[in-house]
Amino acid sequence: MASDTPAIARLGAEQAAQAARSVPLTLRFKAGYGAGSLADGIVTAGFGFFLLFYLTAVCGMSGTMAGTAKMISLLVDAIADPAIGLASDRVRTRLGRRLPFMIGGVLPFAGAFGMLFSIPASLEGAGQFFYVTACLIVLRLSLSFFVLPFTAVGAEVTDDYRERASVVSFRLTFQNAGVLIGVVLGLGIFMAGDGGLLDRGNYVPFAWTNAAVMLVAGLIAIGVVMRALPRLHAPPPSDTPFIAGFVQELVELSRNRSFLLLFGTVLVYFLAYTTWSSLALHGARYFWRLDTFAIQLVVLSSTFGPLLGAPISALALRHIEKRTLAIAAFLAIALFQMWPPLLQIYGPVPLDPTAAAIVLTVNGLLVGTAIMIGGVAFQSMLADTADEHEWLFGVRREGLFFSGLTLAYKASAALGGLIAGVALDLISFPSDLASRAPDMPIPADILTRLGLIAGPLPAAFAALAPLFLLRYHLTRSRHAQIITQLDTRHRSGA
Repeated sequence: MASDTPAIARLGAEQAAQAARSVPLTLRFKAGYGAGSLADGIVTAGFGFFLLFYLTAVCGMSGTMAGTAKMISLLVDAIADPAIGLASDRVRTRLGRRLPFMIGGVLPFAGAFGMLFSIPASLEGAGQFFYVTACLIVLRLSLSFFVLPFTAVGAEVTDDYRERASVVSFRLTFQNAGVLIGVVLGLGIFMAGDGGLLDRGNYVPFAWTNAAVMLVAGLIAIGVVMRALPRLHAPPPSDTPFIAGFVQELVELSRNRSFLLLFGTVLVYFLAYTTWSSLALHGARYFWRLDTFAIQLVVLSSTFGPLLGAPISALALRHIEKRTLAIAAFLAIALFQMWPPLLQIYGPVPLDPTAAAIVLTVNGLLVGTAIMIGGVAFQSMLADTADEHEWLFGVRREGLFFSGLTLAYKASAALGGLIAGVALDLISFPSDLASRAPDMPIPADILTRLGLIAGPLPAAFAALAPLFLLRYHLTRSRHAQIITQLDTRHRSGA
């Protein structure tokens, strides 16, 4: 009887957590939890819109070297992610299994972000390359320590189908708010005015101000997750050593068909997104000939898209399957990325900068709306797939799930960043813009090729991403059946 005591205690704790999860989440929790995504959004802004431009046009690195540094850091992080995810699924502490990782990651990623955009002017060549690569590796690994367990909390804090979509919506909304903060601090404050983007000194206060915001947002999320501990699943008992368990979990993951389809979707979509975002600043400034204020409007328009995308996705998911909504959103993203550069290059009358700014601002709003709709549908599909995994294999692995998809994202982001950098070199785009005369022209044929690599190229990848989802069959009704069977299993102690 004594040997049964731990099992009985675990069953009682799980039933108590299940009862807690049945209580609707408060708006305060969703907002506080979502605040953690501000940090991820700021990194997205820094990496997506500023980093390649800063490294090449401002610091003088070649596109290939800058892309290689990004690729190395992302590949190192991608390899580490599954281990981080599994560790956050299995660890047992008085703070639960997620919080220790979040606490350990919050300060290093904020500091590394500040250092990344504070490259000493004395560094050149190999020294500059190794400095950038080291900062990127520390930033990526520490951000994974925070984001992977943080994201897993969102999947396990409630069992309700619609409530999960709401949690994802809040998280993505705050993530886009983080992008907004990064863009406004950059283009609206520290780099505003003529030549502001090419002034190296502007990037230092930009970086450390963002780092402070990231740190505060991370601490808020840690406090909210700490208060939600009674709702979270406890790690299942396991006598399997970590390495052997890691291999076993990866094998189980590879047998989950729904997960593999989501993995493929992420792999292709983020190849498109990273290529597109890495070249966005180059395209806006030199292909479209926009000034800093117009660039800010265009970039910000995509961050306002979630204000439309969040309510649209909430309404649509009452009547449409998540898979259908995600497919439609991904195809819309591809269309919105492709048509403006093609119109400018092959249309009857090229747009002047003023008209281009208006067209691109409206188009950016549509892109942001589609990204939000697709993100809410897709990420709540992932939470449903985690339930299916428990039903299939008897264990919950939200951390491993999100780390597995993060691996796909980072592997494709590494390749996308490299593609963007190599593409700049292949079209002979200059990397010494900061030292050139401000009015020195760039040849028209180079600018035409810039438009093609910044728009139609990533759009072609984006159009391929939803093909994987055509074979995803975890519908609303099927998920409800799985939840019912899991509830029965939990009550029986199986």
